[in-house]
Amino acid sequence: MYLACEICDAALRATVAFVEFVPAVDQADVSVAVSAVGDPSGAKAWQLVFSGRGQFAGETRTLTVTVPASATVDETRTALARTLRFGLAEYAARSDNSPHLDVTFKTTQAAGEEPTGAAADRGADPWNYWVFRLGASGDRFGEHSQSSAYYSGSVSANRTTEAWKIRLAAYKSSSSSRYLVSEDETFRSKEGNWSVDSLVVKSLGPHWSAGFTGAVTSSSYSNQRLVTSLDPAVEFDFFPYSQSAERSLTLQYTVGASRYSYSQITLYDKLEETMPKHILAASLGFRQPWGTAGAEATFWQSLSEPSFNRQSLYGNVSVRIYKGLSVNGSGSYSRIRDQFYLEKSEATEEEILLRLRQIATGHRFSMNFGFTYSFGSLSNATVNPRFGR
Repeated sequence: MYLACEICDAALRATVAFVEFVPAVDQADVSVAVSAVGDPSGAKAWQLVFSGRGQFAGETRTLTVTVPASATVDETRTALARTLRFGLAEYAARSDNSPHLDVTFKTTQAAGEEPTGAAADRGADPWNYWVFRLGASGDRFGEHSQSSAYYSGSVSANRTTEAWKIRLAAYKSSSSSRYLVSEDETFRSKEGNWSVDSLVVKSLGPHWSAGFTGAVTSSSYSNQRLVTSLDPAVEFDFFPYSQSAERSLTLQYTVGASRYSYSQITLYDKLEETMPKHILAASLGFRQPWGTAGAEATFWQSLSEPSFNRQSLYGNVSVRIYKGLSVNGSGSYSRIRDQFYLEKSEATEEEILLRLRQIATGHRFSMNFGFTYSFGSLSNATVNPRFGR
């Protein structure tokens, strides 16, 4: 079997003892692609696509496994392995290993007992599909001549069904630094940002959806004391949304407005303003046995000042070349003409060197590429936790 799965580890492979894992899809009798999918309850869900090769050519089936959002890594691994064995059973029953296979069944209750707990009512959901998350982190380090601290916190609530997708989230972070320039001079800096945002989307069939995003944000780095936005949008997927785990090609159009309040007067002598805008975004994604690929293009433009605009491109690819060899890369480029919010006064040397303030620019770019190569006993699924870290 060839397994294309980013979250599957050796411990999971060890639980499927009746197959031999091979490093290349062309060496396999069966290939399995595992990918994350959306789940109406907000739980974690994966889709397993089994594709037969050789004597099993043309035999394809799909299974889905779902675990609670609070499931541990071990619980998730166990559920994935169980579903993987289910999908492979029919292929294995027609192989040379079939005389060594059997089926077992674990009863959930003694004979005559009434089902209790989850078994009593598997359809009930006391949370009504809502999933809540809380997070916080802190970091502090330093020495005699300098010290820094960073703190952040977040909270979110999500509700996902076939008909609706709702997300509410809030985030706040702050950082401070101290630099001892000389015995008589100490430089101190402080910056922070926070945001409250929401997303509401209504399904309009297998290809269409409509909704809006709303947000209230603040950023000292970008001279934005308070920004309030409301952006209705529509989206069309050329492939049915049900196929999004394998492929998607979407177009999304947004028309909205933002109200800006600035900490300092801007390059255009503004302390506050309202900016209507529209956004067109196209996104393409594939997840196949040969690897993954994705690309996105976005055009943002002010409706009141068309010269304020931004075009962005992003792409990533990971391709298996031969057996254990794969190459991957990603890149992005943005043409920037929308920094109307920048502070008018000149930035100090400290603000530039310490990146305490956003500086005018015409473009940004990033590139990343690399390869991985595995060889040797790639089919070994033995797990040995000794001296683990």
